[in-house]
Amino acid sequence: MPENPPLQHPWLVAVWPGMGHVALNAGVYLLAKLSMTLVAEFETSELFDVDQVEVKDGIIQPGRRPRNRLFIWTDPKKKHDLVVFLGEAQPPIGKYAFCRQLISHVQKLGVERVFTFAAMATQMHPDHRSRVFGAATDPESLKELKRLELEILEDGNIGGLNGVLLGAARESD
Repeated sequence: MPENPPLQHPWLVAVWPGMGHVALNAGVYLLAKLSMTLVAEFETSELFDVDQVEVKDGIIQPGRRPRNRLFIWTDPKKKHDLVVFLGEAQPPIGKYAFCRQLISHVQKLGVERVFTFAAMATQMHPDHRSRVFGAATDPESLKELKRLELEILEDGNIGGLNGVLLGAARESD
């Protein structure tokens, strides 16, 4: 990976495909809206196999593993730069080791906070107001979520890398 650029109090937003591709679409939107710059790509060939090949104009294309990339945006107000991790797939094995590697890398960038987001299945009528749920890794951050009027996920599980990455971040404190 290239030398780490100097960042101002950076925050990490990590996204992967999941239910409805909500997080992935939001991550791609951030990349486009902020004209973010690619700074690193994680080699993960040991975690992924090739599940399919693409055909173009009748010709089989070489197999391709999912990409895992880091992008940055520099805040012109110098408050919080943003690092977005965009994973094209969640690895079927080695999730925790992968998340620990990612946390280790972004710590070298100076990342101060880690965010993940995704869709959550709830019983909700389309006419009802949308809700945002949150959970934190420490009491101070939980107070901030409450101040921002997020609904707190009191008990339960956060599945996939959305939860595993937060657990790895909590462990690295």
